[in-house]
Amino acid sequence: MSSPAPQWRCVASLSDVPAGEAKAIRIGEGRSIALFNIDGRVYATENQCPHMGYPLTRGVVRHGILTCDWHGRSFDLEGGGCFNSECDDLQTFPVDIRGREIWIQVGDSQYRRRDEHLRLLWEGLLSEDRWTISKAIALLLKGGVAEDDIVQLILRHIGRHIVSSHEADGGKDVARLINGLNVGRRYQDADRLIALTTAACSAAGQAAERLEVVPLPEPVDRDKIDRWVRMFSHDAQSGRIERCLFTAHHQGDGEMILPLLFACAVEPYFLGFADNLISLGYLSEVLDLFGWKESSELIFNLGAKLVGRRRGEPERFRRDAVSMMTSMVPSIEEAASHASANQRIEYDEEAFVSAVGSVNIQKSFDAIGTVLAADIRLDRLVTTLVLLAADRMARTPVNVDAGWGALTTELHLAASLRTAQRCGGATVAAKGLFHAAWQIFADRWLNIPVRPLTEPLSGEKLNVPDEATGVRVILDSIKSLNVQDVGRQVLGYLNAGYSGQTLLHAMGRIILWDDTSRQLLPTLRIVFDEWEQCHGSDPALGAGHPARFQLLVGLARYATDIRTNKDSQSAATTAMRFAEGKTTVEVFEE
Repeated sequence: MSSPAPQWRCVASLSDVPAGEAKAIRIGEGRSIALFNIDGRVYATENQCPHMGYPLTRGVVRHGILTCDWHGRSFDLEGGGCFNSECDDLQTFPVDIRGREIWIQVGDSQYRRRDEHLRLLWEGLLSEDRWTISKAIALLLKGGVAEDDIVQLILRHIGRHIVSSHEADGGKDVARLINGLNVGRRYQDADRLIALTTAACSAAGQAAERLEVVPLPEPVDRDKIDRWVRMFSHDAQSGRIERCLFTAHHQGDGEMILPLLFACAVEPYFLGFADNLISLGYLSEVLDLFGWKESSELIFNLGAKLVGRRRGEPERFRRDAVSMMTSMVPSIEEAASHASANQRIEYDEEAFVSAVGSVNIQKSFDAIGTVLAADIRLDRLVTTLVLLAADRMARTPVNVDAGWGALTTELHLAASLRTAQRCGGATVAAKGLFHAAWQIFADRWLNIPVRPLTEPLSGEKLNVPDEATGVRVILDSIKSLNVQDVGRQVLGYLNAGYSGQTLLHAMGRIILWDDTSRQLLPTLRIVFDEWEQCHGSDPALGAGHPARFQLLVGLARYATDIRTNKDSQSAATTAMRFAEGKTTVEVFEE
């Protein structure tokens, strides 16, 4: 089907644009066009500077070059080419003078700048410029480019960025990327844009070239690779692991890679390295979302860095814990391998929580061994650890160091065991329980008293006339940094029977627009997932559990206590208006 012929429009008379001057006119739905009368010729361009939207009619023309008066971006007035980086070329329009009338050919409204805007996004990622990233994403979405296409470019960048610039801590960037995408899909319009932009900014940074990884020469089989990776992991030789993983995929054994990485990550000598399991969980999501073609470099390199990292000499308590877990490995593997099809859900959760929350690591590890031997469902035990972490977040003192970094690590690690079980199997998840227990022991400095999770929470109700008022009260407390009251208010709201999903969605929205959103995104996503599971029908996943409200209480206290009381909405909001064709001055006037 042929495209409609470009339309000519009469937009002004020559008297409207005196020689040497410029004039802004509007066409369509508020679209601003700049007319320039220079050296006896009239030119027409978009009035919006492609850099940050400043009206180009306020710029200067010299020797056929139009220079924006705000940040000095320069353009060929006739062809629109930009002479600066991180800036689109300027759209120009054919002009025809008919008598005393100025006519311009505006063309159709079909979007044709996909490749240019993807390149702009790439430039923004390399320069770590939030405005360029926000602008490019807004333009791409406005043009109808699929979100998956945008994310694939971001993923390719983060793969090379982490490969060339990060060690194992690159997993935090992957976490923010994946959680930003996950949370963003729960929202619409500007809220979704800010989530996607936050995720993209997490991936920003230099991405240098590197030597190509090539497969090992034959003969190599999967058994050798399995044995070598485990040995190199023990010996902290990440570079050798990467080549082994690349070889496995090259030989068609890609399905062995993530289970093998998870198996290495739960070895006793990795006690205290919680981000191994957490980051591997996000790498598995990357693979699920984008497949090996887009994910391979990131998975091979970061996976190798995680399980091949150097550990240093452990301090006394961790050395003892490693020894204890090592001695228990045969019984752990036996219990996992003999798990029945009808594993139990009910167990003495109070005794388990008391042991794990004690400052006695032997008691904690013994309790895990006991419940594994008793054939308790693994996902039921994971739920206990998730809710225990949430309960500790809900009760940690905030008048001193609340320990949010430690507490959220407990929550993220516990939740990651669900992915560990799915990708690595029962033995991996069972070993992962010990890593979660060690994390709680390592955080004993927080001095949070142990509380039975099965004990009912306060039954006091929030004194508000309706749900909407209750949400506003809680959001006002978060915005005003009222951390002393917000937890009690959330619990009272839930006790009143109001929707936790409505409240969570509202809290998530103000979290997204705050400058601390990058820090909060992983926890927000986990609370979304776990809250939905707790309100399903499976008791093993927390359905009806007395401590489930603590997920929202803990999140609200965390978001309030670290809030900066300012927001990052200007870049995303302005980017949306920019994509609509408005100049910066018009946005400011709004």
